[in-house]
Amino acid sequence: MRDEFVALLVGEQGYHEGRDSNGNWNNHQKYSPAVPTLEWSQDQAWCATFTAWGATQTPGMGDRWPITASCAEAVQWWQDHGRWSEYPVLGGPFYLGPGGGDHVGVVVAYDGNTVWTIEGNTNAGGSPQGDGVYARQRPRRGPGSPYGYGVPDYPEGTISADPALGGVPAARVGTPQTPAPPASEPEPDPTPARYQAVVNSLPYGYGAQGDQVTEVGRALVARGFGQYYAVGPGPTWTDADTRAYAAFQRSLDYLGGDADGVPGPHSLRELLGYLPGGDAPPAFPGAQYFGPGANNAYVTALGEQLVRRGFGRFYAVGPGPSWGEADRRATQAFQRAQGWRGADADGWPGPATWRLLFS
Repeated sequence: MRDEFVALLVGEQGYHEGRDSNGNWNNHQKYSPAVPTLEWSQDQAWCATFTAWGATQTPGMGDRWPITASCAEAVQWWQDHGRWSEYPVLGGPFYLGPGGGDHVGVVVAYDGNTVWTIEGNTNAGGSPQGDGVYARQRPRRGPGSPYGYGVPDYPEGTISADPALGGVPAARVGTPQTPAPPASEPEPDPTPARYQAVVNSLPYGYGAQGDQVTEVGRALVARGFGQYYAVGPGPTWTDADTRAYAAFQRSLDYLGGDADGVPGPHSLRELLGYLPGGDAPPAFPGAQYFGPGANNAYVTALGEQLVRRGFGRFYAVGPGPSWGEADRRATQAFQRAQGWRGADADGWPGPATWRLLFS
């Protein structure tokens, strides 16, 4: 039952809610009408509805899961049934926010530091109010970690890190008996991969040189992988670039040799938003397209690139074509990530911000 339930939800990855007449995401989705008693929740936040939909679609599971559109009510349901834990539970829900009321997803895998999940109504930045179904990674401890976990009554038994529930230190769905860690493989250290790859005639990997190397390093720093750099990044690819890129690949759920720290076309496009030497970054359209009252495709492109570069936490809804405070704050955070301060980090896009954001 657990594997069937999780596989159903994972199969929805890539699904997106609808947009309104202005192009904004609008919470209109297929799950609310498909869940008896939750039809009314259409056009509202739907992360809990997504998990309830999966439970009602999995034979024998409807009574083992709270059928509610409210995360807070779901937390109460698990607690009232005595099925609540502070530890990850394989195939169980995790809840974010004060009292667990902000967001819910389902645990696909976990190890000592990380929880791998499938979530509805989130986005690439992990927002609790997003646009679709995404596979995500969440820290087990510290900022952004879950408030707690529900413990479904699976007929095949419970797999959890909770010592009171077996204390399995790491597990993933689909692994029989005592599962192994899903992605707790050692970083490429102390001997990172020392070879190169060529993407659109541009070299990447140890010893590669050029502006494209600096571009990747800066993008990795902006995405939160700057801890690998003691100096730089710069135009010569070093072990620091390899370690940082391998960490980025693992954040995309790459495993083994796929997380070797050497760029390929897919991961490079995920990092930069375009493919150097192939796609050209768009030209800056002009400051008049951004600011209060602006409503155009350039605002959408800016917001989507900010989310792609790791600044999606500022968006509760969207991004979309209407300029808002979330766009300004996300832009400001990106500018500050470049080391800019004062008027250079005011949240208003200019040519330099646009060039760095898209390159």
